[in-house]
Amino acid sequence: MTDHLNDETLDDLREDLERRRAELTNNSKRALDDIREGRERGGGGGDSVDESTEEQGRSTMLRLKDRERKLLTKVNRALERLESDDYGYCLECDEPIPEKRLQARPVTLYCIDCKEERERSEERRKTRPGLMDDFQA
Repeated sequence: MTDHLNDETLDDLREDLERRRAELTNNSKRALDDIREGRERGGGGGDSVDESTEEQGRSTMLRLKDRERKLLTKVNRALERLESDDYGYCLECDEPIPEKRLQARPVTLYCIDCKEERERSEERRKTRPGLMDDFQA
């Protein structure tokens, strides 16, 4: 189904996705090791400010790792679509996603027009007043 992309382009995109997957996987393993190592090293000798700072650092790292986990899921799904020949077509309108967009963001699921429309819809949902807004002073 990926008629609009030549084999060389598909190979390049696959290599990029596989490289990203390897990087994300390695980063996750390192982060888990760092967290385990920090817990093993910890053990009370710091004051409450030090403990608070360490906890804040761990919390930030976990949020970043969660974002990486979500990206890893997107990378894996893109690789699955490549294997099933569904890659490179917009999930919304089923039109081919331009090669330049795929090269810039190989995990994308939507063409520019559909992605922009989805973002506009999401923004409208965020700014639409809710029922409780009428009761606030």
